[in-house]
Amino acid sequence: MTLRALLVVVALIPSSAVGQQNFSCSYGDRGACLGFGETVCSSRGICVDENSACFDRYQCDFQGFTCRSNVTDCIEDNERLLDDYNELVRDYNALLDDHQALTIEHDRNLRLTRELRNDLEAVESCLLYASTLDQARFCSP
Repeated sequence: MTLRALLVVVALIPSSAVGQQNFSCSYGDRGACLGFGETVCSSRGICVDENSACFDRYQCDFQGFTCRSNVTDCIEDNERLLDDYNELVRDYNALLDDHQALTIEHDRNLRLTRELRNDLEAVESCLLYASTLDQARFCSP
């Protein structure tokens, strides 16, 4: 096959099939295409698997190899959930304080009601057994 025929064959190959896996590396680095279940680790102990999308540790920002995962979004979501949780805890504690105050007030009112009922029963009983007006005057609590 001549060089001219080889160039024609290469030109007929769809460019998407050739260009999909291409990326460039810094001088001294090598690119890698990982298959299912494969991982590659650097000499610094940073390991990536076939789902990794970053090729440079400064490519993604301060978080390193996190291009494909939404670490920043997850952190922001977690902080929002934490704020919501803390607000719910504050609301719960405020409601608990209100509940305790109402319970104390209820118990005090219940005790006063019982004392008033006992006083009323004592006055009623005294009035039932009083045979004169002077005896009835002594029935007041």
